[in-house]
Amino acid sequence: MALGPAIRRLLGARLARRAGRWYRAIFVDLAKEAAALDAAIPRDAHLLDIGGGDGEPLNHLLDLRPDLRITTLDPGHTVGRWIETRFADRVTRLPGTSLADYLGEGRTYPDAILIADVLHHIPEAARAGFLGSVRLLLERVPTLRIVVKDVEPGSWRALLGYWSDRYITGDPNVSPISRERLARIFEEALGPLRSEDTNLFEIDRPNYAVAFFR
Repeated sequence: MALGPAIRRLLGARLARRAGRWYRAIFVDLAKEAAALDAAIPRDAHLLDIGGGDGEPLNHLLDLRPDLRITTLDPGHTVGRWIETRFADRVTRLPGTSLADYLGEGRTYPDAILIADVLHHIPEAARAGFLGSVRLLLERVPTLRIVVKDVEPGSWRALLGYWSDRYITGDPNVSPISRERLARIFEEALGPLRSEDTNLFEIDRPNYAVAFFR
């Protein structure tokens, strides 16, 4: 077992959440992230959160956006366990579900998707398959907004995050993605897209958030 999950089990759910908030704050300011995402996500949207994990970042976004409905999915056996109960009626949790599964099940199409700190965890060989599912969704929803939050490599904070992913989370395939490389990967996989950068990199570097759309 990787070190991170082992520590969470040792601490128990309540202490693990407190420790997780402190630890995550080293790498990203969730309030600043939510403010940047707020500007990138359409009003009254159904947002599909891909690779949602514990869901802690969504609390800040849901607090800012009472108009937002979110479906959060993750291939793991749990998703959204730290989403606050006051938001329960606005969030649908789909554990054990990939984007390909979601599309194959004929569920409601979203207005926007959020890919937050996910791409750098997808092995290089698997990215084409994942982006193929994104392309399929974009073909079905031409007005789709694709919002990506990730980390620009090249700073001590980014390096610390890489070490955390590699040795604490235990991901041997972690591969940082710069904004320039992200744009190139998306163009190759999804065709010509317009993009809008948010101010996240300016206020909480090396974190960045970019919206892509046709």
